[in-house]
Formats: sequence, structure tokens, C-alpha cells
Amino acid sequence: MVMGRGRDRKADEDGSAPQPAPSEGIAAVAGRHFANYALVVVFILLTVGFSVGMPDLFATGANVRVMITSQAIELLLALGLLLPLRSGDFDLSISAVMVMSGALSAVLVTQHNVNALVAALAALAVSLLVGAVNGLLIVIVGMDAFIATLGTMTVLTGLTYFITGNEVLTGLSGGIATFATRPLFGLPLSAYYGWVLALILLYVFDMTPLGRRLMFVGSNREVARLGGLNVKRLRFGAFMGSSLICGFAGIILVGTLGALDPSVGPQYLLPPYAAAFLGATTIHIGRVNVLGTLVALYLLVVGITGLELLGAPSWVTDVFNGGALIGSVLFAILSGRSLTRGR
Repeated sequence: MVMGRGRDRKADEDGSAPQPAPSEGIAAVAGRHFANYALVVVFILLTVGFSVGMPDLFATGANVRVMITSQAIELLLALGLLLPLRSGDFDLSISAVMVMSGALSAVLVTQHNVNALVAALAALAVSLLVGAVNGLLIVIVGMDAFIATLGTMTVLTGLTYFITGNEVLTGLSGGIATFATRPLFGLPLSAYYGWVLALILLYVFDMTPLGRRLMFVGSNREVARLGGLNVKRLRFGAFMGSSLICGFAGIILVGTLGALDPSVGPQYLLPPYAAAFLGATTIHIGRVNVLGTLVALYLLVVGITGLELLGAPSWVTDVFNGGALIGSVLFAILSGRSLTRGR
């Protein structure tokens, strides 16, 4: 500090301006900001590139609506997944909870003539129960989250086949279907539910003590416990919140399709994880976050849709999802090492 003031006085005596900060400091700051928003840049470049290259196919209102609508369920699942991930846990049962919730509500409505609202509430209640079971096994008993939720997923898959009689449910219409598919400004309501939930979680994560406590628990549970946080309650609540959101996604799924195949669970498991982890490489690097998840989810669908419109085969979906995840994580690691060397 004394040396710095001496340089400033010398500059004043010489009549020259003080010397600016070293250029490497500016480069480090610029590099850090670029690393934080690199995925956003990739998303913009992909969108612009496909729009310019295929204006009559990609850059159309119909195609944009299809891309947004197709990700409504994955968005809900990814946002639900953020809760346990934020607190440092995994939940592999998210898609199984969704399918079971959808199957239960559909069976109650179509086979037992239960009111759609009552059926939906019953499905949500059962979803909460599943979250409580996960919390009991993992938080209270102490089972590994990966093993416990893998077991829960398998049990729920079997129960879903039992509920549906091992058949595809069809013929759902009326209340639940209207709740999911009614158009609003050219998009079905199902697309808006995820956006509303994203705003709620964004507020909770960034603006409330609960969000900061969840992040603290996910960073270091022992330190969080010593700091006075009720770690078990926070983790337990995260599992219940995740299951509730996934149960709601099941109701939207069956309402959107008007039918339910009890075997569809596995195909809805990996995309939410890809979006959540890919989103952790942008905005707030190193931690799952709502905005990053949104960017990652829509980047994936933009890339896959563009490639398919160019004539790529169907297996490009898996290749693009895996490649984008690996490449983005690798980029984040290399950027972090570069910035560390610069500092």
C-alpha cells in the first residue's frame, strides 16, 4: 500500500497520469466472464447458425413452438432434480415418480371415474410419500443416495406396471388434458408451468435463506451442521420437494399425451441430468443453478433439432447429449486452470 501511494505521488510530480492495472488482470477478468457465459454464447451461435442455414425449416414459428413444447416435461424434471443436487444428493427416481404419478391419476380418472382434481391431488400425495421414503432411507437411515433411489426407481417401475395392468393407458381427456394442453399465446399451458417453476426456484435459490442453506449443505455438510443448520431437515425437504415436482410432471405428461406407456420412464431420466450438470458449467460455474439449466436444456434441443433437420440419423440425440456434456465440462475445467495460472 505504501509503495503504491509512492508511485502515485511520483506520477503527480512528473505531471503524468497514474499507471493502469496490469493487463493480465483485465484479461483474467474478461476470461472469467467469458467462461461463465460460454454456454450462452454457444447457444446463441447454434441458434443463429441453424436459422441462417435453414430459414424455411429451423427459423419458423412452428418449429420454435415444437422445440419449446417438447422440453416441457424435461424442464420440470430438471428443475425438480436441482433440489437434491443443490443439497449434495442424487435422485435417480425422478422419472419413475413421474410415470407412476401420471399412471395413478390416469387410472383414477379413466377407470374409476374420479374427479380430475381429486385424482391429481392423490397422485401428488403419493409422490410426496415417495419423497419421504427417499428421505427416510438416505437422510435418517444413512443409505447411499445412489443405491437408495435406484432401488426406489425399480420398485416404482414395478408398481406402475401393476397400476396400469401392464398396458398402455389411453382415452384420457377433460380436466387433466385441458390443464396441460390449453393454448395460451400460441403455446400449451404445459410450457408455462416449467417457466413459472423456474422463476420460483430462481428466487428461492438466490434470494432466500433457504436457497443459501441448501447450497451450504451441498458444499460441506459437516461445516453446515457445525454452523447451526439442520442438515437432515434440509436434505429431507429437498427429496420431498423433488418428488412433488416430478409428480406434477407426471400429471402434465399424461395430460399432454392423453395416454401413458408405463415403460417410458428410462427415456426421461438422462436428459434432466444432462441439463442440470451441463448447466453447472455456465452462469455460476461449479454449482447447479436455474438459469444454467434452462440454457443447457434449450441448447441441447436446438442442437439436436438442427442436426435432425440437416438429415442426421436418430442416434445423433445420444451422441450430441453426451458430447455436449463432456465438452462443456472439459471447457470449464480448462478455463478454470487457465484463470488460476493467470492469477
